[in-house]
Amino acid sequence: MSRKWNILFIAEDNSMMDSSTPVFDQVFNKVDKAATKEEAIKYIDNNQYDIIISDISVEVMEGVIFLKEIKEKKPNQSIFALVSSKDTDKLYLIANLGIHAFELSPEDFDLALEQIANFDPYAQEEE
Repeated sequence: MSRKWNILFIAEDNSMMDSSTPVFDQVFNKVDKAATKEEAIKYIDNNQYDIIISDISVEVMEGVIFLKEIKEKKPNQSIFALVSSKDTDKLYLIANLGIHAFELSPEDFDLALEQIANFDPYAQEEE
């Protein structure tokens, strides 16, 4: 990996993903964390992020709608949605919005972050 990305991690307080994992600091440059939609909007309006990661496993459809709103506001924004295995049927819907998705359990969270860190959010723009 040649560059560390600035990210926004959006996850509700009752998310099963460990937002305090040290992997955030190990693989990303700057990590802002938002627990509510309102907080996430403030971060998005006031900062530039290479990647936005959102745990939508708590409220899947609300999460998908919110990510769609972000994508409409910032069409070139790279977004990853984290989805639990019980919601795999939503992956196609998410992909159709131009949003990347991981189906994962909390045990796989650190590995997913490492994979996202290797993603180049600007490679698509160059094509």
